[in-house]
Amino acid sequence: MAGGGDELAELYRRFPAIDAAGFGDHLEACRQAGALPESTEDLFIAWAAARGDGQAVRRIDALIAEIAPSVRRIDGTPAFVDEVSQAVRVRLLVAEPGSAPRIASYSGRGPLAGWIRAAATRVAIDLKRSAAPALAGDDLLGDLVSGEPDPALRHLKTLHRADFQTALAEALAALPDRQRAVLRLHYVDGLRLAEIGKLYGVHESTVSRWVTRAAEEVADQARRRLTERLSVSGSSLDSLARLVRSQLDLSIARILR
Repeated sequence: MAGGGDELAELYRRFPAIDAAGFGDHLEACRQAGALPESTEDLFIAWAAARGDGQAVRRIDALIAEIAPSVRRIDGTPAFVDEVSQAVRVRLLVAEPGSAPRIASYSGRGPLAGWIRAAATRVAIDLKRSAAPALAGDDLLGDLVSGEPDPALRHLKTLHRADFQTALAEALAALPDRQRAVLRLHYVDGLRLAEIGKLYGVHESTVSRWVTRAAEEVADQARRRLTERLSVSGSSLDSLARLVRSQLDLSIARILR
């Protein structure tokens, strides 16, 4: 086997879940192109992650989790760090149609951790440069009000625009990190369920349940917050429930964006 020997045998022993067929040839090609001898394990992890191996993807996730200090030099807010982390995950692990994931382009000329940090810095700079001014609550709710065909709901949205916006934003902020990340990947980044499943090493049916459960949690929490804030009950409570669930997908996408 090209690039074989004790070093590869040890890697195959340490990572038995990875289907290593063909890695020896890949390693030899990288070495011919200038890969460092000490980068063999990093090349192995990147090569396997590009093929969707769950064990390798988890190792990449662990490295992505370490990018925060580099990102904070550009913008230290937790929301921005979270956004960059998700964007890096998508950029490295999700393939464009007809091409391999970008993690496959890692050549071993330096540590994989440093290569990922450099990618995260580029993503962070791009995000800051391309960031449009955030939509104000009135802008979001104005769209939702003007597009609402139900007169009763349109009246409620007009009457309680700020309360509606605040309740949805608070409900989204209260979600656990993974639920909020999955909603962003689905509604903002537009990833298919199967693509998100590959990122997390689960079946797309599991992702579907995650998305549905998270959206239901947002709707329930927003309705509860509105109920408390506006002190309503009875038929008005039913209307609030309909209000929150109407165009919920659009609301989630706009607020997370």
